[in-house]
Amino acid sequence: DGYFVEGHVPAADVKRLLAERPTARGLTVPGMPAGSPGMETPDGRVQPYTVELISPDGEATPYARHGGAQ
Repeated sequence: DGYFVEGHVPAADVKRLLAERPTARGLTVPGMPAGSPGMETPDGRVQPYTVELISPDGEATPYARHGGAQ
C-alpha cells in the first residue's frame, strides 16, 4: 500500500495505519524497546515506547504509545 514499517511496530498499529490511511510514508519504532514485538522479556517487563508516524516530508510525530503511562 506504499507505506513502510521499520522496527518493532505492534501489529495493531499497522492495522490502524492501513484502516485510517493517513498521508504519510510509514511507521517506525526507534531503538529496541523491551516488551515491544520481538523484544519480549522473561519477566514481562515493558519499556515505554512511542510508535512514530513519518510524514511525506520526513517529520516524525507520535502515533501510538505503549507500555507505562499512555
